[in-house]
Amino acid sequence: MDLATYSGWVFGSVAGIGALAAAYVRVRSSVDDQTAEIWKGEAEAQKARADRLEMALRELTDRVVRLEAENRHLSELVTGTAAIAELKTLVIAHHEEITSLIRSETL
Repeated sequence: MDLATYSGWVFGSVAGIGALAAAYVRVRSSVDDQTAEIWKGEAEAQKARADRLEMALRELTDRVVRLEAENRHLSELVTGTAAIAELKTLVIAHHEEITSLIRSETL
């Protein structure tokens, strides 16, 4: 074998290794691109889920505020605080009216 044959073998081997390296880089790049797309889709899905959860939490918070207000109102109705105050005012007013009528009839 002469120098040209050895050179051919070396050049062919280097070209083959270069082609394999280029193929590996291309496949690896493709895999990385696919992985990036998968993670991008996953991130978008998680953001959408977080937005839905945030909206649901806001709705629940508003509902709790309304229920607490309604609970205060119902507690007031059950304990009768407002009704007792109104009844007291009516009793005092009518008592004064009856007292003045009795006094005017006895005079």
